Amino acid sequence: MKPPAEAAPKRPAAPDFELLFSRLRSFIIENREIEKCREILRKMDVLQRLNPEQCLEWSRLAQMAGEMDVACRTLGDLNRRHPAFEPGWREHIELLVLLGKGAEAAALRARAQGAIPGFGQHDAQPVHTGDGGGDFQFLDEPFAAMKREERLIARYMALFQGREDCFARQWADRNAGTSGYVPVRRAIEPADVRDHLRGLKTYGIYLLRRDSRVATGVIDADLKQAYRTGAALAKERSGIQRECAYLVERVQELGKPMNLFALPEFSGGKGYHFWFFFEEPVPARPLKEALAALAGALRPDLTFFDLEVFPKQDQLAGKGLGNLVKLPLGLHRVTGKPSYFLPKRSGDVWQALEVLEGAAYSTLEKKDPPLGKTGSGGGVLIHPRQGEWIARFPELHRLLERCPPLGQLITACRNGKAMGVREEKILFATVGFLKRGKTLLHALLQPVPEYNPHLVDYKLSRLRGTPLGCRKIHTLLGVALDFCRFDSPLPYAHPLLHCREWMTEDLPVAAERVENLADALEHLRRSLDLVTRFLPAVRETS
Repeated sequence: MKPPAEAAPKRPAAPDFELLFSRLRSFIIENREIEKCREILRKMDVLQRLNPEQCLEWSRLAQMAGEMDVACRTLGDLNRRHPAFEPGWREHIELLVLLGKGAEAAALRARAQGAIPGFGQHDAQPVHTGDGGGDFQFLDEPFAAMKREERLIARYMALFQGREDCFARQWADRNAGTSGYVPVRRAIEPADVRDHLRGLKTYGIYLLRRDSRVATGVIDADLKQAYRTGAALAKERSGIQRECAYLVERVQELGKPMNLFALPEFSGGKGYHFWFFFEEPVPARPLKEALAALAGALRPDLTFFDLEVFPKQDQLAGKGLGNLVKLPLGLHRVTGKPSYFLPKRSGDVWQALEVLEGAAYSTLEKKDPPLGKTGSGGGVLIHPRQGEWIARFPELHRLLERCPPLGQLITACRNGKAMGVREEKILFATVGFLKRGKTLLHALLQPVPEYNPHLVDYKLSRLRGTPLGCRKIHTLLGVALDFCRFDSPLPYAHPLLHCREWMTEDLPVAAERVENLADALEHLRRSLDLVTRFLPAVRETS
């Protein structure tokens, strides 16, 4: 009888470094247990068990945690143990340049060329500048990237200006779902902005400066509490999305007559921020009044969003700092979502920042009342493309301005959003009754993904009755807005009463019905002809 074979000793399980990287990255971004993360990253003996790619990741995590020395040592160790690994040399050189260590970067490049023949051959060659500052022209690319980042951060800080000697840092308790801000009593610096943009920390600015003037104003549009979670959110999702698109477009349109140029931003939390910049600080009170007038003109058109204006105070009182607003492009510490400018661009945060280079400054010189249901539209600076659209379809523009529910549908169509059954029904049963209804509906629905010109013609041919009334439209869309007042809403109120064509020509519904019947007969005749061609027996007998 053979003795039982001894069980082979169990090998210790290999550590899951990818899981470790994931946890470290998550903790650093969320600014949780940051000291513990740094302590782990300082354990250089771990590097012996990492492959070259993992060493690069270790260095990047160290940079995210602010451990630049650890990042440099990691890359140095990587260059020594894996001299043929070109990305290791390149990242090490770029990091030294970023830290302003040009001489060390040049020496490292010489070492890399010794280890990898031909390394950097396609880079720009050194050029003597003659100013005694060193020959580092071969580092143009990383320098250019660094200069670009510095330029974009400077532009960011010039636009998003707050109190000179204080800003705020956001804290969050995810378990409790709460967050808040603590003041940081010093001037915000480019390094703070860089941390904010990288998601390491989240900052806000107090809008009122020490002299109670402001250089940046904000309209804050937040989703109402009742629609943020649960069944209400699920039920009204399409309506909320429709109102979002309308809100973003209308704030910009209504602000132009007042020389208030908005930069819209998804805040990463409950809604949107609309930023207004001023080249020179202005008194808080007139700015607050101008933004309040703009928000007031839009507020009656909204069902799901509340609007707030910042700054809220006319001037500072006592030791108070006034209200603050979270800076854009940061990470919301509660939701974990990043904010971004609208329309959203692909690419990294630096590409997103390029939007700021074209941001326009607002002024308070022109104080025309904002447009709304009763606005006239005079004196508006209109984009040429928008002007062309208005000239071609004045009926749609008037409905967009005067009827918020239809305005939301028109905006959604122009943005290429898919239409639901109810939304499509409303469009056909209103716009379809206009004299140019066919042309207008084709123009509206053409950008919609499911656009079918033949189906549009068919549905128009089946249009009967009278235009859909305001009350029915509000019910179908689930909006809770005030109804428009008409001088003569007989026999009932409907959106087409806003259109001059409808009012002046007093187009009887019966006439539209006859036209539609004629179209229907023509469509039926074409359909019968088509069917007949597929039925030869019938054709012979007939």
